[in-house]
Amino acid sequence: MMVKRSKPQGTSHCSSDLLKICVKMGASWSAQAFKETAGHQLSVKEVTVYPEKSDISDTGEWVLNVKWKDEFAESNQPEKLTYDIEVLHTEQMRIVHYEIIQVTPNPAVPNHWKWTSSLPLQCTSHSVRLRRRDPHQTSNWTPLYTYEGEDLHVSATTALVYPYNQVFLVGSNVTFCCILRTEKVQSFSSPKFTIRISNRTFITKPVHFHTPTESGGVDLPCMDNGSTVFIGYPPDDQNLTCVTRDLSSVDCHWEHGRKTHLEGNKNTKYTLNGRVCTFDRCVLRENNVTRWTLIARNPLGVKTITDSADPKHRVWLRAPRNIQSRVLHARNATLQWSWNMENYTSFPMTCQVELNGSIYNKTFDGLGLSSIVLEDLQPSANYTAKVQCGSSKHFYRWGDWSEMTHISTKEEIPEAVDIWMQYLEQNTYIVWKPLTKQQSHGIITGYELTISDSKNNWRNTIHRGLETPLCHSLTSGNDKGDQIITISASNSAGLSPPSRITIPSYPDNGVNISHINSSNGGFTIFWEESISSSCGYVVDWFSTHSEKRCAVNWRKIPSGHLSTWIPSEFFQPGVKYNISVYACTADAPQLLQRREGYAIEQRPFEKVQKLRIGKQEGRKLELFWDTVPSGKEGGFIQGYRVVTIRSDSNTTINAKKTSERTVSLTLDPGSYIISVSAYTSAGEGDNATLSFLVEKSIYQMIAGTVVGFSLVALVFIIISVVCFRKRKWLKKILYPDIPAPKLSGEWTKNGFYCSQLTEGYMKCEIQEACNSEHLPTSQESGNSHALISHTSRVYHACPFYQNTSESPVAVSSSPADTPSNSLESSLLWPGVEKLSSIIENPTYNTTLPESVDFLQISELTLDSYLPAPNFVHNNSDVKNSLGYKSQSS
Repeated sequence: MMVKRSKPQGTSHCSSDLLKICVKMGASWSAQAFKETAGHQLSVKEVTVYPEKSDISDTGEWVLNVKWKDEFAESNQPEKLTYDIEVLHTEQMRIVHYEIIQVTPNPAVPNHWKWTSSLPLQCTSHSVRLRRRDPHQTSNWTPLYTYEGEDLHVSATTALVYPYNQVFLVGSNVTFCCILRTEKVQSFSSPKFTIRISNRTFITKPVHFHTPTESGGVDLPCMDNGSTVFIGYPPDDQNLTCVTRDLSSVDCHWEHGRKTHLEGNKNTKYTLNGRVCTFDRCVLRENNVTRWTLIARNPLGVKTITDSADPKHRVWLRAPRNIQSRVLHARNATLQWSWNMENYTSFPMTCQVELNGSIYNKTFDGLGLSSIVLEDLQPSANYTAKVQCGSSKHFYRWGDWSEMTHISTKEEIPEAVDIWMQYLEQNTYIVWKPLTKQQSHGIITGYELTISDSKNNWRNTIHRGLETPLCHSLTSGNDKGDQIITISASNSAGLSPPSRITIPSYPDNGVNISHINSSNGGFTIFWEESISSSCGYVVDWFSTHSEKRCAVNWRKIPSGHLSTWIPSEFFQPGVKYNISVYACTADAPQLLQRREGYAIEQRPFEKVQKLRIGKQEGRKLELFWDTVPSGKEGGFIQGYRVVTIRSDSNTTINAKKTSERTVSLTLDPGSYIISVSAYTSAGEGDNATLSFLVEKSIYQMIAGTVVGFSLVALVFIIISVVCFRKRKWLKKILYPDIPAPKLSGEWTKNGFYCSQLTEGYMKCEIQEACNSEHLPTSQESGNSHALISHTSRVYHACPFYQNTSESPVAVSSSPADTPSNSLESSLLWPGVEKLSSIIENPTYNTTLPESVDFLQISELTLDSYLPAPNFVHNNSDVKNSLGYKSQSS
């Protein structure tokens, strides 16, 4: 049940000089208040207030302890006693903590309560008061019991900062205080210390440290003093393991966990079973202890880890010393070493060896083991070896490795040489493979070659040095018959077992060569089982076109196997290989099959050779060429591609493929380029080209001329036929009908004639006279008659015009004349000035030039209804023009 708190009456603030007097006054006031409250006796007594001390208390005390006794608890024993406790900042009488607690009464032991402050207790004085409560009543508050802070001490010559140089956990919120000298209070100003809690003390807001600090810490200055704080983590060590290494002491190790970020005197300190230890190791001289406890401590916390075991079951031997080798044989060697621990001499142990970087396949056991024998080594070989040992009775782990030592075995006679033969260009060669380092068993100094006949009638021994090729030439097909060849390799230990082969007089027994396809860049060879085979089979291969002798590889196949795969590492792209299978017999090898093929086909490396024209008859010609040079095919030639190009138009006339090395072509006259290329499954090679000209023959020229003229004649005939059938339409288009002229007055239908006189004059006559209304006057008649020749005949006719002119004009009498024809055929003279009459005609207009004088015509005869010029009279100037206006439009 909560009880309302009541503050003491009286002065709530006291000066620092009268703080003790205020405390005594508060106690007196509380006693007086108790006396005035009937039935509420004060049962709390013997109250003690003190801070919790530590090794860093002088730099900041944080925990306040309160102890008291209850006088009623001795007579009346309730199960739980309830108290109200308040903590105040004494100088301001400000309550900073209030709590209701319950304690179990014990008359023999005082009640105890502790409180952790948010700022160091040195920053200001703290007072505590209590009161007891039960279901029936609540006692009065006790007097104030005060723990004095540093702000009551006036002897300080500098400002004091708390906490001072302390360590805090990452993530802590820390409040700092600065206690000033009295004379500095009025002038104090700080951006950090902004809250005043007493006459001389200022505090900061809580400072949050979310990351660990470096070795220097974080500084917080105040006036002429300051504080440095360190932020880190408590110890996090783990995995304590204790072993024995010398069989008389215990060596303990552990692992460090998270870094604490604390250094110097704030670093983690270690103790093992009460003994101070180093950073990560501790040695105890007692080996009969079976439990070990490690305590890791720093200002932020303590970590305790333990381990337990029997030291005899935790033996970790040290490394052997002075290890060395002693060679006994080409395939055996002895290793020896010593121990620097006396307890090891009788200790049961097991050892292992690392030989050339790999663990030797055997371990060695014994008491205080100090030597072992290594077997199955290679002769004349170099090894590196090191040793480590462990307990054989209670094996815990291998000990430390010894230093490395070197072993060199002695030489031994070489292994047998792998020998074979090659039949090439009527010659037989004996070939053998060089021995590997493991097969040589030492340094090879040479080879001993023995040649004899099959009946052992003769023998020839040849010594070959290392500077000569691993090959020897034999002559085949002679009278010596089959030859038996043996060869042995030699080193300092002696000769190897002899290798033997029988060479027949004629190794090639006529087996046909067939093609073989590659398999994954190599060749897979199959063969049928041979009854002659007694020691398996031999497969050999070499480049078909290689000029280098003894360039053969082979592989020996055990009996029962009828196939093998030769990988691509033995072959080159675009090179043809000859592959043979032999049966290994007691006598000479027997050839079973021979194949040839390309591991990887390529396009031909070179062009076809000697591209030429064989013969040509007119437009027909035959083309020939030789194949790609031997060894340059790149693959099996599948055929040839022939392309014919017309060079004058750069067009492809023909492109064909053929498997033959000849082709027939029929070409028109002109210039051509022929290109021929060989191709394999991988593509075409480069083109071989040939340029030539196909000329026309005399018969072709004659035939061309005849055909040309025939085409022209045929076109002329076609045009003539079309024109004849369409003649009316053409006449209408080209020559339309011209309407007849129309004349005014009564004219006869007789002819109208004009003739040219000398000196540019013209005489025109019209037969039969016109109507009497148009008879000329005597003057006109006279003028007209004066211009007409005496040879002309003049009838009674009506004259055209009246005026005279020096220059007559000719008038066309043809009704079919066009205006252009009239202008070209008429006689037009310049000088015409006047016209005396007009003949109306709707079809013709005739305008005489200004400079033409028209001759008067007095006697004209109109024979028929003919067109006549239309004369226009314009004052004294007369323009004469002849123009045609078609009426058909």
